[in-house]
Amino acid sequence: MSSAPVLRSMSLSAQPTPDGNAGQGVAASPGVLNADAIRRLRELDPTGESHLLTRVFQAFETSLNRLLPQLEQARHTADAAGVRLVAHTLKSSSATIGAVQLSRVCAEVEVMAQESRLDAAATGIEQILSEAQAVREALRKLTAADLPAGAA
Repeated sequence: MSSAPVLRSMSLSAQPTPDGNAGQGVAASPGVLNADAIRRLRELDPTGESHLLTRVFQAFETSLNRLLPQLEQARHTADAAGVRLVAHTLKSSSATIGAVQLSRVCAEVEVMAQESRLDAAATGIEQILSEAQAVREALRKLTAADLPAGAA
């Protein structure tokens, strides 16, 4: 994992890339999205023609829409295995998209759930829910910046 600093304000760069497309500059929200991770994802689709970043973010949001209700259900039924599974899944996918803080909290909750310490994990679960919303908002802003004009 990169030790690059994570920026705190959403910076949607509209600087042109070498191919002249705007909206391809690295953007991140500190504590929310890691700029290096976003840059690495963008490098996989350098022209932006495949809209890879948008597709990856949409897939992540779909996962959030499925996993967060599962997390809340597992919490309410004291299902430590369910909490652990959701935390583990979100930990990995969050790290992939650069949601470093979300990934870190998920790792902590995963360990507590593995140890059946759901009371201790309660604050972490709340942090997952809160941070997931911040990530969702940051992804929507970043994705909107990457859409071609008129495509929104």
